[in-house]
Amino acid sequence: MKTERLERLSGRQLGALAMTAAEVPALRVCARLGWLWVLLGGLGAAAGLSALTVHRNRRVQQPMLRQRRAGRALWKTLLFALLVPAAAEAAASFPETARSPLAAALILLLAFWAARQGAEAAGRCAGILLWITGTLCAVVLVFSLPGLHLAWLRPAGTPLDALIAFAALLIPGAALALSPALEAGERVPHWPWWGGTGLATAASLVAGGILSPALARRPEAFRTLARGVSVLGVIRRFEALVNAAMLMSGFCLCTLLLTVLLRPKARQ
Repeated sequence: MKTERLERLSGRQLGALAMTAAEVPALRVCARLGWLWVLLGGLGAAAGLSALTVHRNRRVQQPMLRQRRAGRALWKTLLFALLVPAAAEAAASFPETARSPLAAALILLLAFWAARQGAEAAGRCAGILLWITGTLCAVVLVFSLPGLHLAWLRPAGTPLDALIAFAALLIPGAALALSPALEAGERVPHWPWWGGTGLATAASLVAGGILSPALARRPEAFRTLARGVSVLGVIRRFEALVNAAMLMSGFCLCTLLLTVLLRPKARQ
């Protein structure tokens, strides 16, 4: 029964799961880096994931890293190692729960329960959350633009920023391992990889242009940016809403990683 449920995941749902999961690395990691290096690193990650997507779409019946047992073990070990940092970043969405092992454990338990329902349930959940988190991120970025200082948009940072952005934006690529769960005729979409790069670059550009390149490198750059946003001079204090959006994204990232880890091995 579990396997049958896995086979009803649509390409749109898989893309929503990957894109929602990409918001955590984009907003909590890449927003603190130099925008030019984020762009370069993000383009590299998106190009690599797109190449893998083409390969996976040609071999949609094959599970990722199926050929070598050692490679499959390494892949799952890497995903497992990412779980704790992902849960910690999700818990840090609210200042009150930052560095709280209990909050991180609760997020992992909730993500574990969601992952146990199968890839279809995770995809449907992300399909709803993406609209919420995407709208909140767009509001913060768009309504921050009037305060942009053009002089602060000069490229800053180091090549190490590109490497960090590259590694961070590769993480949502774990969704490629769910391609065998797609419905017949469905394909893995490319847009989450390029969308994640666009979001990361925009967040880095706006954070640096509003807060200054030096202040933008602080750990809570995007939250600080959201604190000063106002819509038409009336609606203010988007910080709590952005915190909730990052918590949703962190939950989806943990769910994605656990769904891949818990997915039963395909038959040879």
